[in-house]
This record gives sequence, structure tokens and C-alpha cells, in this order.
Amino acid sequence: MAIPAYYVETVANDGNDPVLEALEGLVRALRTNAARIDATIARAERIREQREAGLSYREIESGVDRPLIVELTRDNLAALVEAGSRLRRAEARALHTEGMTMEQIAELFGVTRQRVSALLRDR
Repeated sequence: MAIPAYYVETVANDGNDPVLEALEGLVRALRTNAARIDATIARAERIREQREAGLSYREIESGVDRPLIVELTRDNLAALVEAGSRLRRAEARALHTEGMTMEQIAELFGVTRQRVSALLRDR
């Protein structure tokens, strides 16, 4: 499956690099996740203190102390999945444009050839 000409032309004509853009997006997501991880650790420490003080989980979680750990964790996972997916698609397209076969990309990424085909088709 060939890479669409508009993709190759965009990279060649305007200096736009989708892989670097996706990589920057991943770094932004990781930095945001790092802040959420710090907040998650602080929240976990507060929960421990509240439990040791005798509060029930119902009392702890129904308080005004938001966001909950489950919310922070969900947001971290969602951000990482989204940014990682964008990078994987951009890298697959770049590698294919540079002459790697779908089989070679599949081996490199540790996925099936069919998955690489889907990555190349995704917009």
C-alpha cells in the first residue's frame, strides 16, 4: 500500500514533520501526566492519613477533595494512549514513505502486518 501523494508532498513542500509533531505531543502528554502523577501521590497520601484518622472510604471520597485518584489515572492513561497512537501512526507512515515494507514495520513495532496496514490507512 503506497502512502498518499498529498502526505509526501506536505512533508516535502512545507517542512512539516508529522513524526516530530507527534513526538512533541507525546512529550507534552508525558509532562502533563507527570503533574497528574504528583497529584495522585499527594491524594494517596491524604487518603492514607484520613483512613488512619478513622474515616471511612465513603467519607473520604464524598468530600470536596477532587479529582479522585481514579479520575487522575483515567486521564493519564487516555492522554498516553492518544499521544502514543498519533506517534505510532506518524512513524509508520514515515518509515513506509522511506521505503520500509509493512512487514518490516510490523516486525519493528512488534505488531502484525494487518495492524501496520490499518495504521497507514488511519487519518
